[in-house]
Amino acid sequence: MADLKRYNDGLVKLDLWIRRLLTMGAPDLIDTALCDGACDIVRAETGVLTAINRQAGLLTFTAASGAWNQMMKGVTVPLRNGNICAALAACGTPLRVDRLSLFCRESCELFQVVEMNTALLVPIFDEGRVAACIAAFRMDKPFDQVDEQLLQQYAHSASAVLRNFRLMEDLRRHAAMLEEEVAERSRAEERIRQMAYYDSLTGLPNRRLFNDRLRQSLALAQRHKRPLAVMFLDLDRFKLINDTLGHAVGDRLLMAVAKRLRNCCRREGDTVARQGGDEFIINLSAISDVKDAFTVAQKIIDVFRTPFVIDGYELFITTSIGISVYPHDGRSGDALVKNADVAMYRAKEQGRNNCQLFAPEMNARAFERLSLENDMRRALERDEFVLHYQPKVNVEHGQIACMEALVRWQHPSMGLVPPSRFIPLAEETGLIVPLGEWVLRTACQQNRAWQDAGYPTMQVAVNLSPRQLRQGDLSETVARVLAETGLAPGWLVIEVTESILMDDAEETIRTFRRLDRMGVRISIDDFGTGYSSLHYLKKFPVHTLKIDRSFVREIASNPDDEAIAGAVISMAKGLNLGVVAEGVETVEQMEVLRALNCRYMQGFLFSEPAPAEQFTPVLGHAATPYLNFGKWC
Repeated sequence: MADLKRYNDGLVKLDLWIRRLLTMGAPDLIDTALCDGACDIVRAETGVLTAINRQAGLLTFTAASGAWNQMMKGVTVPLRNGNICAALAACGTPLRVDRLSLFCRESCELFQVVEMNTALLVPIFDEGRVAACIAAFRMDKPFDQVDEQLLQQYAHSASAVLRNFRLMEDLRRHAAMLEEEVAERSRAEERIRQMAYYDSLTGLPNRRLFNDRLRQSLALAQRHKRPLAVMFLDLDRFKLINDTLGHAVGDRLLMAVAKRLRNCCRREGDTVARQGGDEFIINLSAISDVKDAFTVAQKIIDVFRTPFVIDGYELFITTSIGISVYPHDGRSGDALVKNADVAMYRAKEQGRNNCQLFAPEMNARAFERLSLENDMRRALERDEFVLHYQPKVNVEHGQIACMEALVRWQHPSMGLVPPSRFIPLAEETGLIVPLGEWVLRTACQQNRAWQDAGYPTMQVAVNLSPRQLRQGDLSETVARVLAETGLAPGWLVIEVTESILMDDAEETIRTFRRLDRMGVRISIDDFGTGYSSLHYLKKFPVHTLKIDRSFVREIASNPDDEAIAGAVISMAKGLNLGVVAEGVETVEQMEVLRALNCRYMQGFLFSEPAPAEQFTPVLGHAATPYLNFGKWC
């Protein structure tokens, strides 16, 4: 009767412990509770859960009850003959041990530490094989049949709990994997969407997303009969920064520009997008009239007045802005963008750093500009460019000291296109580089031809554009052309405007020094109109200054112009530099300049620019008075 009561009491405890196990979520908690339950059900001092790894031949104590858990958890012993768990694994049936010290040396040493002498071990099966065992230990009292039945039933129920737990763990892991897979797929889709609709550098919407949003804004504007504006922005002289400081600085500048533009357009419905390169485009979908668009444009121009600090460089950059407004300037997104672009180019023509509203006549001007650009791209191949030469004269004895080469475009249908129309366009599009090399080569060939014909030796001057100067291989190009044409370097003069000196002055100095070492002469054109300092003038290897025609025009009647010209001449002579006065058209101007000790002059008084063959009669004389030149002949 006592055994039956003990058995029934044990079943009640067993049921309580199984229910408790079912409520636990962490593996460590279940393992430890499993051991505690074994102790409670069979009234043992210690319960131990072991895992059996047949393949590795190891027995690992995964948990123990009470204070023994910290001592025994994780202990690993070999699984071999004589080991009680090895015996259990081999037979697969419960095992009772009344004297541990007589069973095996290893068990004795291990359990003597915890002062246990009797043991009851019950296998836990997994797919028909012994995978673990649950063991109960007492100090003295042996375990009997009732204990064995209770612990065996407990182990059977616990194994089901463990299987369910592992299954739930597998399901949770699988669910977590699925969630991660779904999340990763969502992240991948977001990355794809980001790549498809956003600019990778600035994070702004790209052209595709901008067009989508513009279509939506137009639909709302049409429905509610309200205006909207499109703004097209281009950074002024951005290529100079890219070419001189590198693309890394240029990229960081674009990122900083994007941030400022976003801060200027915070109204709901506004979209700031990167069109490409240094061009940005803005959709202002909530304006009441065109004044709102001008307000935003002026705000952008104003915030650009603060310099950008990139990698220690303080960069001053401006922007040209074109504006088109629905419905006056277009009813479709394409029309509004195109017309805003046209207006932006008008802002460039107006001196940059301003905004222009589209006007219909701009389209005709834009079409003309595009046609001119296309024709100019073919003009080099068709030999439509020609050189005219204008002499620089030594007025003391009338000799031609230098011929300045001036490019002209003989257009097949428009006739002679003035440089003022095509040179700025060539500079902007980059065509100035191949055109400039053609001018350099042709001028050097002509000077060499004059020398070979026996004419008096003289220099030939070639104007250099800012874009040509920024080409890293300029000195190599000059050296190659001189070698190909056979012209000695001393007979070539490179002319640059004063303002070019300040564009990346240090790099310009290095380029000029390379040219100077070659023997090429350097002349500063339009001197007095730029902003170069005397400090830089001293550092540059310059040989000649050309007094700008604006100081010559009224020199015979304006004392201020005479004083400025005199100061330039005195300064040049003090720096051991040559001086040329350009734009001399009257005898009175010439006489004032001669009185100021200026020996070299250039202008219509002596000759207008003309093709090389027109100078053949003049060059046949070693020394020809200036009055025999040009219109005076």
